[in-house]
Amino acid sequence: MELKRSSWTQADYAEYIEYLTSLGEEDYKEFNSKLIPDTPHAYGIRVPVLRKIAKEILKGNYAEFISCKKGDYHEEIIIEGLVLCGIKCEYPDMLSNMKYFADKIYNWAICDTVSFKGLKKHLDEFLDDIDYFVYNTNPWVQRFGFGCLMEFYLTEKYIERVLEYVNSVNSDFYYVEMMQAWLLATAAAKQRDITIAFLENNNMNDFTHNKSIQKMRESYRISKEDKEYILTLKRTV
Repeated sequence: MELKRSSWTQADYAEYIEYLTSLGEEDYKEFNSKLIPDTPHAYGIRVPVLRKIAKEILKGNYAEFISCKKGDYHEEIIIEGLVLCGIKCEYPDMLSNMKYFADKIYNWAICDTVSFKGLKKHLDEFLDDIDYFVYNTNPWVQRFGFGCLMEFYLTEKYIERVLEYVNSVNSDFYYVEMMQAWLLATAAAKQRDITIAFLENNNMNDFTHNKSIQKMRESYRISKEDKEYILTLKRTV
């Protein structure tokens, strides 16, 4: 199917759905269903293929593609997200695209596959808007926000602010807790001293605290000595 189009109609989108269906692999779909729960509809298309599709759509009239009415298939949402994050635009439009995408997330793979790398040019601006994500009532939007903090903000300039956000969100949603733990394990590798000090004194719930320690101990970027020390910080549940 031609994906680099000068226009997209709803009829074109229906043809596109037939194309996606043809790309599905049943074995891969079954494999993914075990790794990615909460996914009612999926075609079974591998991520490199999804990235290739999005790249082609971006060469054409991607705005009309975005405006087409869409379904809730796992791959549909990922491709739309990859198109959105590939658009070269000013910060206000990028933020609008991020909010639009984040509200569509319903599993960890959709959340973690799409990265708005254009944020690298707008770190201070986005930090003024991050509350929308990390304090959102939708936990998937929260996970997306913490993912952005992990990917772009684990530097000396921002680390204190990042840890403040982790400390202020005490979620009982597994996929938010896991993202916070993943963030802290990455922070420990990049900003060791302040992250270990944070582990010594924080307001996280016991699960997130202990999972953070587990993730750090599984990391190849943390020293044996640090792994032994942070084990002593594990809480008894």
